[in-house]
Amino acid sequence: MGCTNSKQLETPATKHNDSLNQYLRQAGKDAQLEFRVLLLGAGESGKSTVVKQLRSIYRLPVDDAELQSYAINIHKNTVLCMQVLLEAADTLHVELTDPEAKKRATSVRAFQFEQDVKQMPVNIGLDIEELWKDPDIQKIWERRSEYWFLDATPYYFDNIERFLEDDFRPTEEDCIMTRVRTTGISTTDLEEGPVHYRVIDVGGQRNERKKWIHCFDDVKALFFVVNLAGYDQVMFEDPSQNRMLEALTLFGQICNNPIFANTPIFLLLNKKDLFETMLLNKADLTKCFPEYKGGRNVQVALDYIKAQFEAKLTNTTKPLYTHYIAARYKKDVKFAWDEVKNVLIEENRKVLKSSSNNGADSRPKKKKAAAMAAS
Repeated sequence: MGCTNSKQLETPATKHNDSLNQYLRQAGKDAQLEFRVLLLGAGESGKSTVVKQLRSIYRLPVDDAELQSYAINIHKNTVLCMQVLLEAADTLHVELTDPEAKKRATSVRAFQFEQDVKQMPVNIGLDIEELWKDPDIQKIWERRSEYWFLDATPYYFDNIERFLEDDFRPTEEDCIMTRVRTTGISTTDLEEGPVHYRVIDVGGQRNERKKWIHCFDDVKALFFVVNLAGYDQVMFEDPSQNRMLEALTLFGQICNNPIFANTPIFLLLNKKDLFETMLLNKADLTKCFPEYKGGRNVQVALDYIKAQFEAKLTNTTKPLYTHYIAARYKKDVKFAWDEVKNVLIEENRKVLKSSSNNGADSRPKKKKAAAMAAS
């Protein structure tokens, strides 16, 4: 992936560059407009996938070291996914009846990545490939709402032979589908004309959330990402807790905080492709919302979920910008991101115009994270 000047991107935001430059000159501002965009959401929501797609949209380079890291994690994810299924077999009391499958399962269970082992051995990969075809493993997979698993599990198993090739080099889709649990705080800088976006991604697992407060200062937009498929899934940290209900609670806690009172909030209801498949072929929405009466109509179900999140906002006059996306597809992320840019640019156009008329910088003062602690 080569590096390309982001000014060449044909997006709605770039059409405003000339007028923004003019406003900047009128306001006596030499620096770029800087927007901090915060990505929040529960674990497994897909925040990091959104960031990967933004990097791809802006054609940020991926060096060999980063590609190698993706390759290593693809191998680790593939083994982990089968080990999760085998552990679930014990929990669900499902016995593998085929003697060969039992041998393969024993081999996969015992395998561990050592520091000097960066990929799964061919024999382990082939064992996993054959186990995925086993009827008893498929029975376990059908009951996946009862245990934690990675959403990309089928993708890994379907591509094992390619992963095992000596000259394997991850494709862009492989990178998007690779799961690396976010820990700490990561930032991605995106340049577009006179505008600088700093996208901040913070780990979504419960033990990571205490770090969120350090990112709340001077945020210009908030992305809250939700895993739609979570209506029939449990959490990694707490197998007794439904992922969707956890996301609803977290959304209410974050978005009603006074520090975000004037911050545009964008709700990204992610993994709509998985959601549609699950709704039509598996459990309907009553698995999570017993009062739901819309059956298996996908749009009715999506609108119902959207309404549940809207109901969490105490300020009913504040707009909530909602998008149904599958973050694995670049076009979905690009469409949502274009709206973010348009909203930010329009709001700050007014600020810049006001400051040029008043002869002073009327931009809002920075909001301190201390407000969070005081609330």
